[in-house]
Amino acid sequence: MSLFNDILGQIEQRISKKNSIKETIADILSNQLHTTITPDQITIRDTTLNIKAAPTIKMAITLNRQKLLKALQEKEISITIIQ
Repeated sequence: MSLFNDILGQIEQRISKKNSIKETIADILSNQLHTTITPDQITIRDTTLNIKAAPTIKMAITLNRQKLLKALQEKEISITIIQ
């Protein structure tokens, strides 16, 4: 039973860390773009950040991509592609 609890604890830590990173990313994007981006709109795979948002917000992301990447790097979040 202890092994199961250890595995479950590790999974909970990973989920918690991933949610914390998504919240930080949402805060950065919201502040930089002057709009609301929620953690639910964000998915991360490797170093690629995908955002589910309206076309106008996607355009703002495209126009500010370098500024956003720099802000993420300052928080030590290793994202290289924003889609």
